[in-house]
Amino acid sequence: MMHLSPEDEGAVERLTLHLLQDAYIDLAEVLRAVEPEAADLLLPTIEQRFADVLAGLCRHRSEGESSRAIALAVGERLWDIVGRAHGLRRDAEAA
Repeated sequence: MMHLSPEDEGAVERLTLHLLQDAYIDLAEVLRAVEPEAADLLLPTIEQRFADVLAGLCRHRSEGESSRAIALAVGERLWDIVGRAHGLRRDAEAA
């Protein structure tokens, strides 16, 4: 793997987040349209996994002293993605 500068690493993180965000939102939309019952089972399971990982991060302080702040920041970003996947943010984006 190539050595990347800290700025390049930041760009990698931002692009990765953006691509995963778009994929999750698109997947949720398609799944809800094609198999609503599957969406009702799968999406909450994925979202519970997010919550469990963040709770574990806080509990075990796996990111050090800033574990709680990191978990809250990640949770806010995930909440935004999940909200958009469930259509909660579409009206705000359209405006």
